[in-house]
Amino acid sequence: MSPGRPPGPPRWQDPTLDEAALLVARLVRDATASLRLLGQARWAALFEPLVVAFEDGDRADLLAAARRARAAFGARDSVLDAWDSDDALRLRDALDRLQLLLDRRQARGM
Repeated sequence: MSPGRPPGPPRWQDPTLDEAALLVARLVRDATASLRLLGQARWAALFEPLVVAFEDGDRADLLAAARRARAAFGARDSVLDAWDSDDALRLRDALDRLQLLLDRRQARGM
């Protein structure tokens, strides 16, 4: 949780959101290991600190981490150019799903 901000609702109260976040955490952890093996330290360094937010963060932490991770799939400079496209696309799709869930909960005031 970010300092200076009250915690949001516990993630375990929303099993769908919690499951999506834990899937992303697993994929980000795998991405970090794979990218390090490929000599892509820059991308690994971007993803590695985000695992904690995906595993234990509240909704605000999840949203910030998801946006940061999703930014790695840019139009000009993309992790897709440095990593296996199937694995990268699996991570991208999981990030998109997580962001969609977070946006829907926020729109509903949850």
